[in-house]
Amino acid sequence: MRKYWGIIFTLVFLGACKKEKVVVSHEELKISPVEDPIITRFGFNIEEFNVHQDTIKYGDSFGELMLKNKVEYPKIATISEKYRDTFDVRRIRVGKPYLILKSKDTTEQAQVFIYENNPIDYTVVDLRDSVQVYKGKKKVKYVEREVSRCYRNKFVRGYFGSRYRL
Repeated sequence: MRKYWGIIFTLVFLGACKKEKVVVSHEELKISPVEDPIITRFGFNIEEFNVHQDTIKYGDSFGELMLKNKVEYPKIATISEKYRDTFDVRRIRVGKPYLILKSKDTTEQAQVFIYENNPIDYTVVDLRDSVQVYKGKKKVKYVEREVSRCYRNKFVRGYFGSRYRL
């Protein structure tokens, strides 16, 4: 009887696997180009700039970093004096990350300096045309988790004594 069930199952399986011819028109075969997503960080399109990302090292100063990246000294002086309430250049700390967005042309002059104060807050110094300094915040996703543990071992029994049941 088992032989017959195997043969019946095989015949049903082979009969169900019919190949159907599908006719596809030329219009359906045309592939539309897929657009690459725009990559933005801190509100800037990263593809428009050469990106230099690093951390503040011992002995680095804001003026030194800007001079290395071809920013004129009058702009540096304006930032340190005029925008002290928004971005105090004396408060740059060792180990904090920063991002410099440079122009893609041959000069590679710094156009935007972004200093991350902490994992959420950052300060943007926009050096294009006229100097602008402002603070921003990254989007944060809060996740609430609960952890619990039931201790059932000899230590707990020994601590509470044998008269308590766990």
